[in-house]
Amino acid sequence: MMNPSKRATLLALLLLPFLTVSAQQVPLAIETPVSGISSYDGAIPTPDDVLGYRIGTRHTTPAEVIRYYEAVAAASPRVEVRQHAVSYEGRPLVHAVVTSPENHARLEDIREAHITVSESPSSVSDADLGALPVVVYQAYSVHGNEASGTEAALVYLYHLAAGMGPAVEDALEHAVIIIEPMLNPDGRDRFADWVNRHRGGVHTTDPNDLEHNEPWPGGRTNHYWFDLNRDWLVTQHPESKGRMALFHAWRPHVLTDHHEMGGSSTFFFQPGIPLSTNPNTSDLNQALTAEIATYHAAYLDRVGASYFSGESFDDFFYGKGSAFPDINGAVGILFEQGSSRALESEVADGLLHYAYTVRNQFLTSLSTLEAAVEMRPRLLAMQRDFYADALARAERDGHEAWLIDLKKDRTRGQRLAQVLSGHRIRIHELARTVDAGGMTYAPGEAYVVPVRQPQYRLIKAATERTLEYRDSLFYDVSTWTLPLAFNVDFIGVQRLGSVLGQEVSEVPLDGGSVQGMKGGTGYMLKWDRFHAPAALYEILAQEIEARVTSQEVVVFDGTAQVTFPPGSVYVSRYRRDGVDVAGRVDQLVESLSDRWSVEFHGVASELTPVGPDLGGPSVDRLSLPVVAIIAGSGVSSGQAGEAWHALSERFRIPASLLDPDRVSRANLDRYSVIVLPGGGLDTDGTEAITQWVRGGGRLLVMAGATSWAVRNGLLSAEEREVDVDSLLAGRPWNELSSTRGAQAIGGTIFEMELDATHPLSWGIGKRLPGFHNNSEVWASTGGPGTLIGRYIDAPLLSGYVSEERLATLPGAATVMVERHGGGRVVAFANRLNFRAYWLGTQRLFMNAVMFAPVY
Repeated sequence: MMNPSKRATLLALLLLPFLTVSAQQVPLAIETPVSGISSYDGAIPTPDDVLGYRIGTRHTTPAEVIRYYEAVAAASPRVEVRQHAVSYEGRPLVHAVVTSPENHARLEDIREAHITVSESPSSVSDADLGALPVVVYQAYSVHGNEASGTEAALVYLYHLAAGMGPAVEDALEHAVIIIEPMLNPDGRDRFADWVNRHRGGVHTTDPNDLEHNEPWPGGRTNHYWFDLNRDWLVTQHPESKGRMALFHAWRPHVLTDHHEMGGSSTFFFQPGIPLSTNPNTSDLNQALTAEIATYHAAYLDRVGASYFSGESFDDFFYGKGSAFPDINGAVGILFEQGSSRALESEVADGLLHYAYTVRNQFLTSLSTLEAAVEMRPRLLAMQRDFYADALARAERDGHEAWLIDLKKDRTRGQRLAQVLSGHRIRIHELARTVDAGGMTYAPGEAYVVPVRQPQYRLIKAATERTLEYRDSLFYDVSTWTLPLAFNVDFIGVQRLGSVLGQEVSEVPLDGGSVQGMKGGTGYMLKWDRFHAPAALYEILAQEIEARVTSQEVVVFDGTAQVTFPPGSVYVSRYRRDGVDVAGRVDQLVESLSDRWSVEFHGVASELTPVGPDLGGPSVDRLSLPVVAIIAGSGVSSGQAGEAWHALSERFRIPASLLDPDRVSRANLDRYSVIVLPGGGLDTDGTEAITQWVRGGGRLLVMAGATSWAVRNGLLSAEEREVDVDSLLAGRPWNELSSTRGAQAIGGTIFEMELDATHPLSWGIGKRLPGFHNNSEVWASTGGPGTLIGRYIDAPLLSGYVSEERLATLPGAATVMVERHGGGRVVAFANRLNFRAYWLGTQRLFMNAVMFAPVY
């Protein structure tokens, strides 16, 4: 039992006082009723005890969050803190497992029992479910500058660890609670450092103050400026991979995702917009979500906090934290609290204090737990029945398996398989030769994904092409078809027969090889493997000569003639300056083939039986690319981060980040390639970069920067527009917004045709799916050789697009290359590196980087 002073401290903590802007800084209590609590355990430290300040009076840093969580775990038998990931910047991502000491003693048995529910639902009775606690996963502040959720997670952990009385003790008996206090520590650190550093001893509410205006790129995103709340399904980042392993290890029944929105808004909780719910989500899921909403309303009603539901946000895109649980037999719930951002801000109806926002996040944490415990039998039964229904649906499917093609590019196929496998989707080797999709696959040339497995519904949701929608407005993208994004054939097999081989427990990246003659003049690097640019960069970085073929060539490998298509790279074992590098080249080729899963082929002679000789003018010498990415205010941080991540993480190529304000003053001559990722440059920057292009540079203009390039004479193109005004004519006022919004291309997949002879297309071929998520459609007006990629006549592959907008697409430009002096401007209409999982179009981006001396 705590002493009176300890209890007073706790009451102050739970009442979340905040300071008014006055000379005396008088604390005003916002009443936060917490019923069913008789006292708090004095042995458990409060946040104030450990951190030295009251929650809501400053922004807690990631290191402080972990320090408090570890302190509570050390003091409480109810709490265990574990690490599940490490961020790009080396920060740990932790979670607390909170339950009764009795449940902790059998925690692994509980977890395995929940696994049985999803893996073998027919074997689990209602009586079996009655003996199991509900699993509640509560996740906070995936956007680092939406900070109140993490503060609430500190108060919430204290409440669960120290609370004495039925409200806590009964909950801990019937629930296992997983609290992830910060899903994005790198972004939070960036934000917390800014606001804490720019707040004086007396804070200000002035919206012009620095504390209220964090600089580009802000704290929302992770280290590479990715929105981690779009990565739940595709799991391309370490934070998400760790979280997904945790999610699938526990298979929660309820998952909450705590966010913030504009400060003049109130508080949102799901359900979202009914028409925008993904059709793969069950009606029961939405009914239970609506019932849980009544608990949130009751808690917020008690304190007079305004809120809303059923508007503004949807439950469509399974890549978000609030929707991903819905396709895994759970209930996902989004919370959006109007944000103070700074300690206290001026909003439409007065002042909004950080402590107030923390209180509401804390209250809805409590309401979620209360609902989950009281609805436990139905939540557990829903998950069991969800997986039973998935198996029943699989039985009715017209196929018995899908094949993942590994012939076109083994690495991209394996990377797709890795994503699927990370979501408990079973992947098998191919046991025998099979014909499918007009192709013949031998063992080792495809993976098999059985239809009849518990994650059938997730497989369909991740891989299906969608063309019909109940709504024309989307909070996020309208499609995310993974095989199209990876540009990997995903082929249905009607009869499984004996093709199912051994299950693949861990999908490797393999298939690298060195074939043909060793000790000849050099090696041919095949350009059809995804990581070939990484291998080539290492070769060039070691000052080894590499040349690329612009035509098909036939080489002699010592025993046979072998044909190589345009874009194959010849790596010489000799240097013209007489330096002996042959042995080093041999060792490097062996190492690169294994490390990057690429294929080399030894060549006996540079004299070719067919095609240009390997030392001739038709085989162009390559040079080490030196890359800069324009990154700063006025430029898309998302696309800048995508390019930076692709180069730095995926292909291990260094890239300089160049602030737009420095372009006119920087020595641009040191760069061979500059990436402009959306937005544009001021007059001085535009003049400087124009001169750099004329001097021989390659400027890559990403989607969203095309209009800047056209305005400044760097690109010859005209925009194809839809006459929106004519569509609005005669419409009633309440339909104007939705009619206008329906003309946006918010994330749709179209098919393009490429000029296969151009260096940008080498290793790719003539057809390629592309992701279009802006409403600009351009027609090239340049001369011959300018239009390298265009949309085909019937381009729609998956996603929503209006009939009017679709009519503008046939023949529209997707890739344009325009000469200016000795340099080139390359413009892309598609988001080539979108969210790090569009591996198909990422090859266009890497060709533009690596083949810069050629086109």
